[in-house]
Amino acid sequence: MKVPNNDQDDLQYLSKFMVGLQQDQERLRDIQAKYDHLTLLGQMLSAGTDITSMRTDFNALAGILLGQLASELHNKAILNLKSTARIAIDILIRNLFERTADIGFLATDSDICDYAQACEADPLAAGADGPRRAALQARFREYARKYSVYHDIILLAPDGNILLRLDDAGGGTRSSDPLIAASLSTADAYVETFRPTDLLPGEDSPLIYSYRVMAKDGSRPIGVLCLCFRFQDECQRIFRSLVTASDWTVVTILDAEGRVIASSDVYQFPVGARIAQVKDDGCRVTRFAGREYLATTQQTQGYQGYMGPGWQGHSLAPLNHAFEMAIAHEIAQVPEAILAGVLETASLFSPDLRAIPLRAASIQRELNRAVWNGNVWLSRDSHALNTSFAKVLLREIGNTGVHTLDVFSQSTTNLYKTVVSSVLYNCSLQAALAIDIMDRNLYERANDCRWWALTSAFREALDQPEEMQEEQRQRLGAILTGINRLYTVYHNLMIFDRAAKVVAVSNQAYSNTLGTTLQAAWVMPTLGLGDSQGYCVSAFEPSELYGGRHSYIYAAAIPALNGTGTAVGGVAIVFDSAPQLRAMLLDALPRNRDGSFVEGAFAVFAERNGHIIASSDASIAPGTTLAIGREFFDLDAGEGYANIIEFNGRYYGVGSRMSSGYREYKGGVDAYRNDVVALVLVPLSRQVSRRDLLGGAQRQVHNDYSPYRPTGDDVAEIASFHVGDGWYGIRLEYEIEAIDEQPITRIPEAPAWIHGCIVHHDQVVPVIDLASFLPGAVAPAGQRQIVVIRVPGKQMCFGFIVDELGDTREISLSHLEAVPTSVGGATALIESLVKPQGEDPDQRILMILSVQQLMERLSLLEGTVQSAVLP
Repeated sequence: MKVPNNDQDDLQYLSKFMVGLQQDQERLRDIQAKYDHLTLLGQMLSAGTDITSMRTDFNALAGILLGQLASELHNKAILNLKSTARIAIDILIRNLFERTADIGFLATDSDICDYAQACEADPLAAGADGPRRAALQARFREYARKYSVYHDIILLAPDGNILLRLDDAGGGTRSSDPLIAASLSTADAYVETFRPTDLLPGEDSPLIYSYRVMAKDGSRPIGVLCLCFRFQDECQRIFRSLVTASDWTVVTILDAEGRVIASSDVYQFPVGARIAQVKDDGCRVTRFAGREYLATTQQTQGYQGYMGPGWQGHSLAPLNHAFEMAIAHEIAQVPEAILAGVLETASLFSPDLRAIPLRAASIQRELNRAVWNGNVWLSRDSHALNTSFAKVLLREIGNTGVHTLDVFSQSTTNLYKTVVSSVLYNCSLQAALAIDIMDRNLYERANDCRWWALTSAFREALDQPEEMQEEQRQRLGAILTGINRLYTVYHNLMIFDRAAKVVAVSNQAYSNTLGTTLQAAWVMPTLGLGDSQGYCVSAFEPSELYGGRHSYIYAAAIPALNGTGTAVGGVAIVFDSAPQLRAMLLDALPRNRDGSFVEGAFAVFAERNGHIIASSDASIAPGTTLAIGREFFDLDAGEGYANIIEFNGRYYGVGSRMSSGYREYKGGVDAYRNDVVALVLVPLSRQVSRRDLLGGAQRQVHNDYSPYRPTGDDVAEIASFHVGDGWYGIRLEYEIEAIDEQPITRIPEAPAWIHGCIVHHDQVVPVIDLASFLPGAVAPAGQRQIVVIRVPGKQMCFGFIVDELGDTREISLSHLEAVPTSVGGATALIESLVKPQGEDPDQRILMILSVQQLMERLSLLEGTVQSAVLP
């Protein structure tokens, strides 16, 4: 698996750095060495012990297994890097989108417009009019207290003179930056500037959003307003949420030329450094400062059409640590029974992955058959040389088969666990993304209601003794409509007076509420707020203000003009929760490589009690309860949890993350608390555990007979096999051979106990259905084998299908118990039993078949069998 134009990016090279692969490599190398030795000895002995083909199959399968393991470890490392890079840039772009709305709205603020127009009329007003200047600077401070993402606000005259700024120590008295001319003339809604500027001389790369301030009559621009964004602070907040102290991943933001503009580790990747971008959405080995990294570059998906300044997310991990995240730590707390069921039923395993344990079982089956036939051959050939050594060799081959299956089983389980852990890791990451998006989004809602409550037009209209006139109501409604047009996340905005009576709305569908008194639980606490930083939020519940649907309503008090803090009314903003919350969840849903959603995956926001706030699945309604374990909800702020559950008849990987707020929102200085959990659920299977999907559990047989092997005629040599739940044997005085199952030809008009016939060594061989005769025998299923028996002195031979071959052993005649012919009636085919010698209740009875009786039954059908196959 090579990446174009980079020979170092094949898995063989990368596998050297995969610690999780080394243990599997060592186990497989040990078995490979055994196969090499046993193959050589088997070829020398020629006692049915040549395992050359099995050795070839093992080597091929070992290569496939290690390749799949390396591929999955690689995939998980890529998932980590791609996810962190994509989330970093998408979260940043979402934040910047809010800034583009802020500058367009704030530039129309009446207080700012009044001050700029006053300065235009009298240039000395900027410095001479102390009260007006102080009032606007106080207003700037109020804005920055709420929208704490800004560290400075600057108002300039069209000629570049600085009229007022939040931070008086921030720079000089005028600017010649080209952003001024661009802001005055742009046809866009904002100007985005990211470069050194004389407006902020102490910063290398400030990010500024600017727009023109128009005269009240709209005839001309009278100034330029600049909002200075805390870019590096915001990036570090994003990085801290993605990279832990023990994580070697480095997350950076690159500009369009590949220059680092923000870095989670400035010592490895300093701001200003140029990095080789990975331009095909892949993951590559890159070099920087003499060190190799696995790296990826991710483009933003944008937000509501806004694609940002052309920046990219870029994540890297030192190659010697890049695959540490790929170890399957996420499944450590999954219950064993659940994990076993998932590993057997998971629909996310590819056909190649599913084929590995089946091919390993096939190798073991071939080895068992070689051992079985070899023991039969040795017992029958009295002139065989080195019989004792041959038996030891056969026993070792058999043990190697068991060991092969065990090692492949362990390695395949590790492989499956890596795949499942990748899903759990992704669920956790996406849940963290969802709650982060929600916290950041609702932070803006808390800011909006508080800022709009300080609008001078609202305060003036409500802070008067006489009743508000219709003209005033219409003016307030027009302002609200204009705001709502810019801020489309709201279903409705409304103003109510100190008696809680609605005086204006933005959505005319709610004009019937004008003049009515609000009765909701959040109204009176809102009117009781005495601080411009305070706000109230409704419970997430159905509201007539949202058409009877569930939503949050944010509200803030409109303070009196006298500065006492007394509320003269309030602003209520009805969050359009149905589409907005669902859009957040869809943005957080896991996706396939082609960008499509993972089939059956869904995400929800829920309260601590499990009540659903929103779901990406339209069939899951708000207000219903997500019935899963409490451990997904009983979390501290910012804490996450991931596990596998049974839900709606399927296994799901679930990741959850409790909200922790953003900046001041739900933080230490914010009185508002509302625990919300984001959960991402990804189906791992189409049903719960069925043991047969991956080949089923291996048969565990206790062959704990007495090791006593007397000499002479005191011993019976038995070859054993399994059919259904029964364990049967045949005396080795007959010529017996086990062969792989072949297509069976049905025999017309044959008895039900004849399964059909095969051609073996140019001879027609009828195949008996033992399920018609034997206790515990059922119709065999799955991959099976045929035991062929030839009786000395007879021309005809026969066979029967078995599920598994057992062992061959010498059993003392004293342990054989003859079965009376009257037992089982005329169809009895068991001549004797071998009972267990120990007291273990799991030991089983070995039943010795009567070959003579089987031959007698078949002798009458010899002609029918021949005619069915041969022309």
